[in-house]
This record gives sequence, structure tokens and C-alpha cells, in this order.
Amino acid sequence: MTGFNPKQTLVNAVNKTGTLLLSPPYGGSGYFRNHGPRNVRKIALTFDDGPSKPCTEELLDAMGELNVKGTFFCVGVNTRWHPDVVSKAFQAGHVIANHSYEHSRKAGIRLGNDVRHIDDSARIISEVIGCRPRLYRPPWGWLTPWEGRRLTQRGYTVVGWDVYTLDWKLPEPDGVQVAEAARNITRPGSILLFHDANAGVEYWYKRETTRAIKHIVPALRADGYEFVTVSELLGVPAYGPAEPAHTARTKLPA
Repeated sequence: MTGFNPKQTLVNAVNKTGTLLLSPPYGGSGYFRNHGPRNVRKIALTFDDGPSKPCTEELLDAMGELNVKGTFFCVGVNTRWHPDVVSKAFQAGHVIANHSYEHSRKAGIRLGNDVRHIDDSARIISEVIGCRPRLYRPPWGWLTPWEGRRLTQRGYTVVGWDVYTLDWKLPEPDGVQVAEAARNITRPGSILLFHDANAGVEYWYKRETTRAIKHIVPALRADGYEFVTVSELLGVPAYGPAEPAHTARTKLPA
């Protein structure tokens, strides 16, 4: 029998409380866009935490075969490792968005004016695709009021979700079951959250998310839904101009 672990119990309590207060559907102090119009059967697939190899590459290949576009919220350090994967996704018509530099919740909930976790990731992405992302999703979906202000002042639309999947868990849950659970709660305007990779991990084997997408895309199309990108769904710009080449780089977070 496993003994009581007070430290882990406290960590779990903090995580649950933070998620309830700061994440969709209830958190975020009004800054999140959690869905699009409810009167049109258009929906958006989104993917967090990548890219990693080979899992993101395998997902992109599957989405190409399905002729479906998604929105990829990329982590700065992962983009630095795999600029070729981000470029491939961008060239294929997927939207590339910002998911912070190193997927740190602490960086986002810190008070003050330190925005390196936002800007350094944006700079790395813009160096790959030639334009600056204007869609942002905070790590874990944790969004404080001051982080929301920092993001909107920098021209971002903060994107949440209304269909949350458990494809991030280990061991991986069955992809078909993940897909069916998501399908059952999808509504017109839904933003579906999946995870294509593992933040801060360069190489990662993750097969069930790709399997879930292969199942859910034809199923939801049969239900009468059209897949669009988040920027199309919300009617907001996906990109702004890239930083000038002479712009000084900020020191990367330790």
C-alpha cells in the first residue's frame, strides 16, 4: 500500500485550484476566447506543446492525408530544436501560434513587466515563419489578470478551448476513446484541445493523438462540421509583422 504523501497532496491541490481559477472555462478574467460563433457548424483543432520529433511530423502527415488544417501552439525551446517541423506546418497552411518560451506556469503568473516568456518564443517562431504570431495560449491554460493585460497590450488574442482532451496523459489513453469523448461534447464553434508533443522534450513518441485525429476528423465531418483554423473561427489575425532584424534580443529565461 502506498503511504500518504503530504507534499504530493499539496501539489495536487494547488494544481486543481489553479486550473479551476485560471483556466477555461471559468478562469482567465475574461481574456480567453474559448469558442467561436455557436450558430455556424465550424470548429477548430488546436495542438499544444510541440514540436517534438517524430510525433509532430507523424501528425502533420496524417492531417495532410485528411486535408484538414489546425492551429499549433508552439513552445519556443521546441521550435528552436525543430524549426523544420514548424516551417513544414506553416507551409502546409496550418496556423503557428505562441505557447510561451519554455512552458513555465511560474513565468506567466509572476507579477511585474518580465515578458521574456512571451517575446522570446515569438521571436524564435518569427525567425522560422517570417511573421509574428498573434495567437497565444498560456501553459496549462493558467491566465492571471496581469498576464492577460500583458498579452493584450502586445496584440495577442488569448485562445482557450471548450473541448478538452486527456491525450497528454501517460500512458497514452486510447486514441479512439479520446476522439469519441471529444466528439460527444463538440458544438458549433468549438475549439478542441489536443497535444501533439511534449513541451521541453526534443524527441518524443506519441501515437494515440494522431490516431485520435484520424478518427475524429471524418466523424465530425459526417456530423456536418467544417474544420477551420482558430483565426478563421474567431475572425482575428493569426500574424503580425516580424521583428526588425536589428531588434535586440532579450536574455532567455534560465
